[in-house]
Amino acid sequence: MISTERPDKASTHLLEGRVVVIVNGSPYVLILPGVFIDFLSSPEDLNLKHQYSNLLKIIRGLATVITLLLPGIYVAIMTFHAELVPTELLFTIAAARNSVPFPVIFEILIMEVAFELIREAGLRIPTPIGPTIGIIGALVLGEAAVSANLVNPAVIIIVALTGLCSFAIPDFSLNFSFRIYKFLYIFLAFIAGFLGIAIGLFSQVAILVNFKSFGVPYLSPYTPFVNFKKSISYLIPPIWKRERRSDFLNTVRPKEQADISQKWKFRKE
Repeated sequence: MISTERPDKASTHLLEGRVVVIVNGSPYVLILPGVFIDFLSSPEDLNLKHQYSNLLKIIRGLATVITLLLPGIYVAIMTFHAELVPTELLFTIAAARNSVPFPVIFEILIMEVAFELIREAGLRIPTPIGPTIGIIGALVLGEAAVSANLVNPAVIIIVALTGLCSFAIPDFSLNFSFRIYKFLYIFLAFIAGFLGIAIGLFSQVAILVNFKSFGVPYLSPYTPFVNFKKSISYLIPPIWKRERRSDFLNTVRPKEQADISQKWKFRKE
């Protein structure tokens, strides 16, 4: 289910043919059914031109993949697949790691946990100084960790990029889920390299394919495949091509608006 406090998001899904559950005394409403692409979409996407919205959606999808897999890919490359790194960059990383007494997984874990602590502390501190404490804490902690030879600078870059990309995920529940799965992929990469990451991805996709939200497949409209002309996909079409509600919702009225929504533009001769 999708949880939101925004009236525009709730009304948009209601117009699309979904169910909105409102509970007295709660600031959140529940929208159901919810599919995977809904958690990567933002209400602002419908207020922009579709070219701008699709560009933002592509960037958001890339940020989601980076959040989930980048630390694990770094651990896998440094532990098992060093031949994939260009020679000059490999020499630089190896020189920086000469003075670090810990394995790669320890470096990643200590910085990831430190970043999560800083993020949580920034949320609990009063608003005027919370962002400042978070920025200063991250800078001081990262610089101190590199100076004390606890981690190498490449790990700081990986953790910082992963953290920034996690903020690009619009839904906080999906953000939390991917932050948890991130640690799972780190351990799988440390155990079996890219093979471990592949096994984790295969298992996760297999679970999502068989998962349903109130009778609707969670990965709709991609699995099972639905004609994109009859359903809203991840990349949204122009507003005059959004006549139909998503076919996988099985709504009583399949049309959201008239076939010719811009009657002032497409006038009959």
